[in-house]
Amino acid sequence: MLLDLRDGIRNSKWLKYLLVTIICIPFALFGINSYFSGGGPDYAVKVNGEKVSLNAFQNAYQQQRAQISQAFGGRIPEGFDIGSMVNGQAMDSLVTREVMRQSTENNNFAISDESLAQRLLDVDEFSVDGQFDKDRYQLQLQSMGISASEFENQYRGDLILQQLSGSVVGTGFSLANENSRLAALRDQKRRLETITFDVAATAESIEVSDEDVQSYYDDNTALFNNPQKVTVEYLELKVDDLKSSIEVTDADLNGFYDRNKTQWVVPEKRDASHILLAVEDDSDDEAKLAEANALIDRINAGESLEDLAKEFSDDPGSGAQGGSLGEFGRGVMVGPFEEAAFAMQENDLSAAIKSDFGYHIIRLNKIIPEQGQTFDEVKAEVEEQFREEQAENEFFAASELLSNASYENSDSLQPAADETGLEIQTSDWIDESSTEGIGQYRQVISAALSDEVLNQGLNSAVLEVGENHAIVLRTLDHQEEQPKPLEEVKDDIVSTLQNERATEQLTELASSLEAQLSDGDAAAIAAQNDGEYAEIGAVGRRDPEVDAQINRALFQMPKPAAGSKSFETITTGEGNIALVIFGGIEEVVAESDAEAPSGTPAAASSEFQAMIATLEESAKVERNEALLSSPAY
Repeated sequence: MLLDLRDGIRNSKWLKYLLVTIICIPFALFGINSYFSGGGPDYAVKVNGEKVSLNAFQNAYQQQRAQISQAFGGRIPEGFDIGSMVNGQAMDSLVTREVMRQSTENNNFAISDESLAQRLLDVDEFSVDGQFDKDRYQLQLQSMGISASEFENQYRGDLILQQLSGSVVGTGFSLANENSRLAALRDQKRRLETITFDVAATAESIEVSDEDVQSYYDDNTALFNNPQKVTVEYLELKVDDLKSSIEVTDADLNGFYDRNKTQWVVPEKRDASHILLAVEDDSDDEAKLAEANALIDRINAGESLEDLAKEFSDDPGSGAQGGSLGEFGRGVMVGPFEEAAFAMQENDLSAAIKSDFGYHIIRLNKIIPEQGQTFDEVKAEVEEQFREEQAENEFFAASELLSNASYENSDSLQPAADETGLEIQTSDWIDESSTEGIGQYRQVISAALSDEVLNQGLNSAVLEVGENHAIVLRTLDHQEEQPKPLEEVKDDIVSTLQNERATEQLTELASSLEAQLSDGDAAAIAAQNDGEYAEIGAVGRRDPEVDAQINRALFQMPKPAAGSKSFETITTGEGNIALVIFGGIEEVVAESDAEAPSGTPAAASSEFQAMIATLEESAKVERNEALLSSPAY
């Protein structure tokens, strides 16, 4: 292990992204406290007999939900039901990651301690001036809320998963004409008709007795718990709060403006031409000086500097351009040249100027004055930037004080408050579903419910909840997870039972119609059974106009015999029941790829995806179905 850190130190977004993005499939499975505490299976899913925890499911769920929330601008609209969809996506991600993990274990993939250490040394976020920095490593893990051993174990696991993907993607190849055959399959179109039955409409007509509701409630009590909740006291440090307290003088602002002047002002420039007479060694110096003075006399007598530069200048770049150097600012030309050019007036001709290159004859063509905004014009912007800079400096200094004081006095926030001048604040009740105040930050909830803070009564580490935004807290009060009263969840249970029964009823109906459809009129049969018929026609894989579940089922169905059709009953992405009617294939003739490269990233990626699909299909998977149907989310 590279460092010996105190276990339990807290959250950092970028480190989570580091662990997530290192492999090709996006998972974030760091543990937080479970919604479930007793009753029902103690796992989210079993894959080949090995359990994946409820904590892992909750984190996968929260990640999927956060992505959808972000798509809506940060808040999911009221009434927008995403529960079942997100539950399924979270469960699928757990299964995929677990079959990959088991595959690496079965095939003896490994990362040695030396390799792990080297990979950590190469992480930019742990480096200062290009070198691994132990203090920065410790600080980053502290902000993430994870011990060094935990982080390194997680990092090792993700590197091993990367080995698995690399072993397939990095060795992929194609046989002659294989790409064309794959292209033909990829571009294949299948003729599609559907009969869809509305589950919600059917569910409304289904009666659910009080006895059924009570029985479901009794059998699934764990699904209807109010999560445990806490109140905390905390210190909050934000750059925005510090900015308003920064004392500012005009001298400070003028100094900041001068130090950062290039943001608002383009410095003065010169436009000049020259003739260079190169000096090879000291013995050549006197002759070159005499030659330069002779050329100066000729120019003063009326000859063209441009013509003389083309004939005599040893500067291959400007000589061909008649000596023109164009516009330049300070710091571009050699010292003696620059000093002379910036001391001249327009149209002046210099004496012979000696530099390391030889003798220069300079004509100043034009002075381009300084251009931009004056201090008075940008004073408000200068003050805002100055305050931001000073506040950030204060923030980092205060963060260190806050971290040290809250750690060294772990049974109280008062010493940290005295040290930093921050006010101790108290939260309302917060839990996993909180969306306001400090409860909106997942790091806060995770820390408040951790063993150290909740049970041992210690201060949390300093939590990085946003850019230049930190919180340290301690738990004041705690309320255990409690079942919701039946009356509070009755409507949810009724809705769940109605949907279950409607789904079962319509699935049976759709399946019973398959025999009639072999010889009957699909549109007429749909109308007779309150279904909606659609003749969609030829569709391709992942057609955006077709429900994804229907499309997937269509391209997994066997090819029907000539003159006949195939049928399958499925649940659509919207939760309705659809009878998928496969009417035949429209073949695509692909061009030969005999000269195509034998291995392509797309083909190799497809091979990896196919391998994962095979692992999933062959695995024995036992899902906790209560999670998938839970209205608690």
